[in-house]
Amino acid sequence: MKNRKNDSVQPEGVSRRQFLQGGVLAAGIAAFAGAGLTGLTGCGSGSSESPVEGNRTDLSGAEYEVYETDLCIIGGGLAGIQAAMEALNEGKNVIILEKGPHGFGGAAGYNWNQFINFTRDDLPWDKSGDFVLTELTNKKIAKATYENWNHEERNLLLNNARLGNNLFERNFETGEIKPSFDLPVLYGIFGGHPRNMLDSMGSYGLSIFDQTLASDLLVQEGKCVGVMGVHLPTGAFRVIRAKATVCCTGASCWMYGWNTVSAMSINSPDNTGDIDAAAFRHGCALQDSEFFQCDLINMEPKGLAASYQGGIGADSGCCAYICDKNGEFFFQGMDYTTLSKINMTQIIAQRIHDGLGTENGGVYIDFSTPEAVSSMGEMYVRNVELWKEVFGIDVLGSRLEVAPEAYEHGGNPVVDETLMAVDLPGFFHARGGGYCGSAGGSTVNVAARNGAFATKKAAEYCAGAKMPPLDESVVAAEYQRLHELFARNGGKRPQEIRRAIQKACYDACRPLRDVGVMESAIAELERIRKEEMPKMTLGDASKVFNTDWKCGIENYSLLDIAEASAKAALFREETRGHCYRPDFPEADDGNWLVNIIERYNGGDIQCEKTPVVEINS
Repeated sequence: MKNRKNDSVQPEGVSRRQFLQGGVLAAGIAAFAGAGLTGLTGCGSGSSESPVEGNRTDLSGAEYEVYETDLCIIGGGLAGIQAAMEALNEGKNVIILEKGPHGFGGAAGYNWNQFINFTRDDLPWDKSGDFVLTELTNKKIAKATYENWNHEERNLLLNNARLGNNLFERNFETGEIKPSFDLPVLYGIFGGHPRNMLDSMGSYGLSIFDQTLASDLLVQEGKCVGVMGVHLPTGAFRVIRAKATVCCTGASCWMYGWNTVSAMSINSPDNTGDIDAAAFRHGCALQDSEFFQCDLINMEPKGLAASYQGGIGADSGCCAYICDKNGEFFFQGMDYTTLSKINMTQIIAQRIHDGLGTENGGVYIDFSTPEAVSSMGEMYVRNVELWKEVFGIDVLGSRLEVAPEAYEHGGNPVVDETLMAVDLPGFFHARGGGYCGSAGGSTVNVAARNGAFATKKAAEYCAGAKMPPLDESVVAAEYQRLHELFARNGGKRPQEIRRAIQKACYDACRPLRDVGVMESAIAELERIRKEEMPKMTLGDASKVFNTDWKCGIENYSLLDIAEASAKAALFREETRGHCYRPDFPEADDGNWLVNIIERYNGGDIQCEKTPVVEINS
C-alpha cells in the first residue's frame, strides 16, 4: 500500500466526488449539487447547538473532500498506534485521523518515559494485575481482551520491539526478545519512548491525516460509517467513509478546571472529547462520567500549574511528605504499598473540607529532607535546579502548594464485549471498557491493548459490513453547522467561553464535592449552553489555521461532556473513587454499587443507574 503524507494537494479538473480507495488519494474535491441544499436550516444530526437562523451559509458549490477506507482510527497515540498495527495485521486498509501534528498527539506525543509492559501468560485474566479491575469496571471486556488472544497477540513489548524500541534484551543464541527486567506480575521496560513507534508508522503504508479535527461521526441508517471534520491548516472540510471507526482519542481532561493561566490537567489541549460527545449526541449512553483520576501538581508559580514536564508534584510514591497548612504529615505511618491514588485523593479532599488546606484549595508537599527528596519522581527532580535558577524558588527548602489535577477521565460510550458501542453499530471505542472507573487510572498497557483489541473486532465487523451510498444531506448539515459560526457577531470569543466551561466543570467535579457548589456549577453550565453558546463569535474570518474556529467547534463537545460529568457527580450520592462527598462521607454499596450512565435526550442530559456487569470467572 502506498504511503500518503497528509497534505492538501488536490488533482486538477475534478468537479465531482471520487474516492480514496485503500487509503490512497485518487481525487479529493467534491461539490454539493446545490439542488435542495440552499436554504437548509437547522443543525446536523446530533448537534448540540441551536438551530441555524435562516440560510446563513450558501451550500451550493461548497467543496469538500471525500475518502474511503476499511477502517478509520481516530487518534494517533499509543492506542491508535496499536490499533493501526492490528488493522494492518488483519489486512485492512487504514486511515489514522489525528488532531495534532503527527508524532505529537496523545501520550505518545508527550514521549513520556513510559513503563511499557505486557502480561505473563501463566496467570488467569482476573489476576493479571495489569487490568484495573474494580466493581465499576466492565469485566466482560477485561476478560475478552485477555482470554481471546494468545500470548504473542497481547505482547505489546514484542510489538514495540518490532517498531524500533531498543530498550529490551535479546538472547543472541536463541534470538528471543525479553524485557530489561521483570516484576512478579508484569514484564516490562521503563523508559520506553513511544515516539519510536510513531516515527515508524509511515513506513507501514498507513494513510495519516494529521491536524484534522473530527467534529462529528458520519451516521447513516443507524450505523457509524465514518467521520467528518476540518483540516485545520487549510480549513478544508473532510468526509472519511469507513466500514468501521475506532476511537482512540484518550481522556476528555481539558474540561477540568482552570487555575488563572493554566488548566488543571496535564493532558493535551486537544483532549476536548470531540468523538465521545459526537457519539453521545447520536444516542450513545456515556458511562462513569463522574470519575476522574488525579495526582497532585504545583499551584505556584501559576504559569506552571498542572505542567507535568515543568512542574513539581506528588503522587502515592512520595505521599508521606504531603502535609496540611499546620505542617502535619497526614500520610506518615501508613502502609504506602496499599495506599492508592484513590484513597490518597479522598483523604486530601477531606482535609481541605475540614479547613486544613491552603487558601487556594490545595495542600502542601515538603521536600526539605533527604528522605523526601529521594522519594521525588524523576520527572520532578530534573526541575529542582531549573526552578531555583529561573524562578528563585528553593524546592528543597520550602513547602510547595499543590492541588489535584486530572490525568484521566471516564465518560466513554457504553460498549459490548467487542468494544463496539451498544447504541451505534460500526463505532468501536478503545477506552470503552470502563477501566478508568473508580480504580485510580489507566495504564499504557491497557489503553494500547484495548486499541488493538477494538480494531481486531472492528476488522471482523467489516467482513459483513456494507457501505451505503453517501447521504449528502448529512454532510451538508455538518458542513453548515461548522460554517455557521462565521456568520455570528456580538457574542463572546470561544476562549472566554471555554474558561467559563472549565471553571464550572472543576467546581462540580473536583475531588471535594460540595452539593451546593455542584448545583451552582451545573446551573452555570446550563446558562452557558443557553445564553453564551448561540452567540459565540469568532474573531477571525479566515479558515486557514483559525484557532478561534477550532476552539469554537471544540466548545460544543467540551460543554456536552462537562455537563454530563457534573450531573453524574451530583447524581452519585456517596464517596467513591477520587472524590469526597461531605454529605455522604462513606461508600454505599447497597445503593451505589452501580454504574451511572448519562443519556442525551433532545439536549437534556439525564442520569440513571445500571447494574454492574457480573460474569463468572
